[in-house]
Amino acid sequence: MIVTLTFFLLSPFCHCGTKKPQGAPEEKKEAVPSRPTVKISIRNQQLTAEIARTLEEKTLGLMFRHYLAPDSGMLFIFQHDETLRFWMKNCYIPLSIAFIDSAGIITDIMEMTPLDTVTRYTSSRPARYALETVAGWFASHGIRPGDTVRITGNLQIQNQR
Repeated sequence: MIVTLTFFLLSPFCHCGTKKPQGAPEEKKEAVPSRPTVKISIRNQQLTAEIARTLEEKTLGLMFRHYLAPDSGMLFIFQHDETLRFWMKNCYIPLSIAFIDSAGIITDIMEMTPLDTVTRYTSSRPARYALETVAGWFASHGIRPGDTVRITGNLQIQNQR
């Protein structure tokens, strides 16, 4: 089963009547589907992750996105532990992916190259979850395989097709 990559939370900025400074760069604005989120904690590091539960959500993932907010990501949830395979078709953001088993243990962490349709990023053993973040997030926070992931929020799989 090949699942296309992830998509995540964007933090829109509100100027609330303030004037943009002259010469300031334009803000990044993208239409982002509204999805439920969960809070994730790994080695005392926190991030907010959008949830991809359905086949459609998993297939879309973070495709066509050009920006991913810091300390955010996408959590893909599967019904059973299985060998997971991801690729970067139509994904413009450099990402890191962690495969996580049903006990919440990170089995693998990989760096993924934008728009790479050849490489398949595959878990080394069956996993229940895949967590995508901005490239280098895990390394910059000292997170590695064997670390435990704590997820706070509703993880129920619904409308699985």
